[in-house]
Order: sequence, then structure tokens, then C-alpha cells
Amino acid sequence: MKPSSPRPFAPNLTAMSLAGQIGCVVPLIILAAVLGGLWLDRHFGTERWITLGLLLASLPISIFITFRLAMRTVQELNQMFQAPPSSLSTGQDEETDDEQ
Repeated sequence: MKPSSPRPFAPNLTAMSLAGQIGCVVPLIILAAVLGGLWLDRHFGTERWITLGLLLASLPISIFITFRLAMRTVQELNQMFQAPPSSLSTGQDEETDDEQ
């Protein structure tokens, strides 16, 4: 039997999407820092100082991007669970006030 609405699975899919984004973005940032640092170290003749500096700089950037992705996902989940505007007010309260 198929579920009538895909809505119950939406929060799970949103959470899995967040995990996938973080799992791809963070390693790419760190890999880019390491590879770029190795290339710069070879180009300028430094031992491993630029690689170490770029690696250390990539950590707060990764944390910041993870935070931004998580906040965006929380916003999406909040919008998903909010009641539609039409169900907030049925208009019955307004009619009883006018009649009195």
C-alpha cells in the first residue's frame, strides 16, 4: 500500500540532504586547502608552512559553512511544519463578533 502523502518522509529526506551536503562540502574544502598548500609550498620553496596554514584556515571555514547549511535546513523544516494560513482562521470568530 502506498502512502497517500509523501509529507511524513520529508523531514527525514531533509536531514539526509543536510548530511550529504556536509559530507561532500567539508572534505572538498579541506582537500582544496591541502592540495593548494602543497602546490604553494613547492612553488615558493617553503617546507610545509603554507599547507599547515591553509589547513588550519580551512577548519573555521568548514565549521561556518556547516553552521549555515544547518540553519538553512532548520528553516526549511520549520516552514514544513507550519500550519497553512487558511487553517489558522476559519472566520467563525469574526462572524460571532459582528452579530453581537
